[in-house]
Amino acid sequence: MRADNSSHLAKAAQRRRLDCIERVQAVLEALDRDGGAVTITGVAARAGVSRTFLYDDAQAPLLARLRDLVNEQPATGRPALPDQQRITTKSHETVVRALRDANRKLNEENERLRNELAVALGQLRDLRRGIPTPRR
Repeated sequence: MRADNSSHLAKAAQRRRLDCIERVQAVLEALDRDGGAVTITGVAARAGVSRTFLYDDAQAPLLARLRDLVNEQPATGRPALPDQQRITTKSHETVVRALRDANRKLNEENERLRNELAVALGQLRDLRRGIPTPRR
């Protein structure tokens, strides 16, 4: 009669399952921290597990967390930036204010250059016609 090794097989299966869960959690934490495209296929590949493993009812909390990360991604299809790389509202307003100021200065300079060009073209026209230009 053979020895009953089923308890050892059950323990080994449980260890493999826990190892898979740890790998998936590590991948999810890395994606949450560092950003990146979040897909079920991508997470399964990075964690070295099957998609079937993720869809198993026993892994419902992992799948829920994965779907939360997917929903946090912008609708543009680009992955969300990690929190430490996102710009604050105050910083955003400062950048917008600086860009508007730079735009205003450039518009003023363009207007000044247009006026100078108009004067220069007028003087050139007068010179070609032999009309003396008034001195400033």
